[in-house]
Amino acid sequence: MKAISKYFAMCAIALLGLANTSCMSDDMDGTPSCDYDVVLEYKVGGSATETRAAVTRAAVEDGSEDLNENLIKRLDLFVFDAAGKLVKSLPLTDASVQGSPTTDYKHKKLESNQLKRSEITGNTLYLVANLENISGITTLNQLKAATINKAATFNPKAKQTSFVMDAKMEETKQIVNGTIHIQFQLKRALAKIRLNVQDDKGNAVLPKDYACQLIHYAADGSILAEGNITDNALNTDAAASSKVTVPVVTQNNKAVFYSYANSWIDKTNKDPKAEEPIDVSKQTYILLKAKFNNKDYFYKVPVNKRLYESNDAATTDGIPNWANYEPLYRLDRNTIYDVTAKVDREGGSDPENPAELKVLPTVLPWETGAEYTFNDAISIKTNIEKNGENSSKIAFNNATFGPKISFTEMNTNGKSWVLQTDSPDYGFIDADKVNADGSYDLDKVMTVITGNGTTTEVPPFYVVPRSVLDYTQRDNYTCRVYMVAYSPNMKVIINAPSDGSADTATGTGTKTDMVFTQVK
Repeated sequence: MKAISKYFAMCAIALLGLANTSCMSDDMDGTPSCDYDVVLEYKVGGSATETRAAVTRAAVEDGSEDLNENLIKRLDLFVFDAAGKLVKSLPLTDASVQGSPTTDYKHKKLESNQLKRSEITGNTLYLVANLENISGITTLNQLKAATINKAATFNPKAKQTSFVMDAKMEETKQIVNGTIHIQFQLKRALAKIRLNVQDDKGNAVLPKDYACQLIHYAADGSILAEGNITDNALNTDAAASSKVTVPVVTQNNKAVFYSYANSWIDKTNKDPKAEEPIDVSKQTYILLKAKFNNKDYFYKVPVNKRLYESNDAATTDGIPNWANYEPLYRLDRNTIYDVTAKVDREGGSDPENPAELKVLPTVLPWETGAEYTFNDAISIKTNIEKNGENSSKIAFNNATFGPKISFTEMNTNGKSWVLQTDSPDYGFIDADKVNADGSYDLDKVMTVITGNGTTTEVPPFYVVPRSVLDYTQRDNYTCRVYMVAYSPNMKVIINAPSDGSADTATGTGTKTDMVFTQVK
């Protein structure tokens, strides 16, 4: 009897060992033979991981802790089956999920009754942050169609208490020490707008010395990025002197505004080569009240307006490629729009009739780092032909004083792009349009250079000033030249030497920004 009992005990132990081995080695996408504990991993923004050497990286920016832009107060996890039917919704409101995870993933171990492996396999998971009273969702289509529903209380110029965020579960799931780890990278539903004001001499004007109002902002938006991001509750308050106030929220001496996604492109009977294809009644802009020659004027400052001129790449056989134009006239979620407004002329006498300032926005992804795969990579070879040792100095009416620049071996992975400056006082001229003595005609100077996803090179060009340097006004003029690729919007590296050295190609600026100084 003892021998038989011992035999059965040994068999039981062996079978238990086999079962455990099967559990630990079972593939996530296979039929579950047992369940694991689940660990929820999440953070705000992307990862700093780079998957290819010398890959062109986006210039990105963290959210501000002082402005609650990374703060998580609660989480809601949604699980949908292959047919889009809700399997489970899980609210997480305890203190353990709260915080501001940006650099590293925050870990939350779920209880066995909260989420099981069998509820993950074959299903689609979404994570939503900071949205209260989210209820009544029974299908994925309902969640995609649902709005945040804060139009009545949203204030675009106030410090937000928190930001609604969303993420879809990463495809890669890991099993570590007997637990399943599922990852989410949360992105904000709001866009951030920053206004930098300069006087006619290029000096910074502090926020306390001007007043402004955000016009036609989106007061509501979809919960998910996959939802309808453009047909939102649009605030259409009329411009009024009483609403043009000193900025409430500032950052680095810039006024800060927020808006949900908005689009003002108008494709109806529009020729974008001849006119702006926009609906002005939906256009988001900043109404600015500032001084020029010690007198107050009103100005219209476009938030996102990239010019259509010379944009041949955005047409196919003369027919507009609207997909290339759309990013030029909209606000996207989780994106920063940095706008510099140079007050260099008389404006309008009242807020209903402001003078429009010519601006070029800097558009940045609003996240911590960026995760690139090989297919996401953008690579550009920058060629700098110096005039002697000069690679960063330029002079009016003498294009050849500065460097000749060209881009070759361009791979933008299907993304349209625009090369622009941060100042309307500068532009670009094709090398073959420069006169023999180095002079150039101002009507041939381009505001931007554009290209689409099939562009492989940009012929030689020069960065040139549009006006004479006035030493009585300031010591020097400087401008930044950068390239923005669309969908998603990001600055890309154009100022890196082709040999991969640490220095910049021009010897100034950053890997994404060429800095040029105008000299006499």
